[in-house]
Amino acid sequence: MKFYRTKPRTTMTVAALGALALLTACAPTTAGGDTGTDGEVEVPGASDEANAYMNELYDKAREEGQNELVLYGPGPSSNRAMNDVFMARFPDIIVIPQDQPDAQTLTKLATEAESGNRIADIYIGGESPQAAAEPGICTPADVRTAPEGFEVETLHDGRLTYFALRYFGFVYNTDMVDAEDAPQSWHDLLDPKWKGKITVGDMTVPGGIRYILTSLMIPENEDTWGEDFIRDLADQDVQIAQSEATVSADVASGRFPIGIGVFQGYYQSQKDKGAHLEMVFPLEDGGNYMARSAMCLIEDGPNADVAQLYINWMYSPEGQKALAEQDRSYGWTPNAPGPEGAPSLDKLERLPFSNPDPAFNEPYFEIINEAFKK
Repeated sequence: MKFYRTKPRTTMTVAALGALALLTACAPTTAGGDTGTDGEVEVPGASDEANAYMNELYDKAREEGQNELVLYGPGPSSNRAMNDVFMARFPDIIVIPQDQPDAQTLTKLATEAESGNRIADIYIGGESPQAAAEPGICTPADVRTAPEGFEVETLHDGRLTYFALRYFGFVYNTDMVDAEDAPQSWHDLLDPKWKGKITVGDMTVPGGIRYILTSLMIPENEDTWGEDFIRDLADQDVQIAQSEATVSADVASGRFPIGIGVFQGYYQSQKDKGAHLEMVFPLEDGGNYMARSAMCLIEDGPNADVAQLYINWMYSPEGQKALAEQDRSYGWTPNAPGPEGAPSLDKLERLPFSNPDPAFNEPYFEIINEAFKK
């Protein structure tokens, strides 16, 4: 991954295939501490009160036969390494990620809610998982493991809980593009040599790239990019991938030399397979996009205590460390570490977080839909 030194932005920012992923054959070895099924589990760095609460949830889950955690969302399987740490700490639980585009996930969750046959325990998404806005699907989390005095940020009357910051960038196939020739900014994508050679997720449906392009058009950025840039990008004959999750795979396979608006987890999953792929982050023009990752606990989910345990572990020091080291994302608590090699948040010039208000986004979405209509 390529990193560049950037100047801090002075304005405050307000800014992630559908098949059941294969389960790991056995629980991974523990990272240390007491993790036996008979004794109490000790999560490193957590307070006595936090550890007591997590053990209460873990004990209750085992007593009630809750031994799974089913995660819905556009890419929960990309968090496998982090979930391995969770399963090592709580070895009686198996995490089962189910990846599907947001639109399919929302339909599935609504169907499960209507029928009463709940399968999912948690929905993990980006800026504002829409399921949390709908009645009868999500329920608030009870987080007691965050640092004292720190208020966990939520949305939709507490039904949506933010837990991490993840970045997006450009990826390129190293067999097709030299590092010095890879686009380093959004305007670099307008070079005629990239016409027809850029792939991207479908920005006309819910997803990260839709909000990234919106961020390039908001008033404070219209002089740098704006609507004209969006139309110029569309004129580059960008190729729409099957989903945002497949952009990295398409670039790794050599179908396209460049992919844009790529979520770090999708990129890393290809790198872990040995793909000849690199990412450019941050971008030289300050057009770096970071998404707030959030989860909503499913109301009356089959493994409700495990779901509460998972999000509480995520806010523990071990969970925040796992986010940085295994998920390569930025944690949410004040002293959370960042991913190795990445610039600290205070030195990263970036786009604002997306605005979840549909009325705010509607005019920008209309421009995007028109520019990239199929």
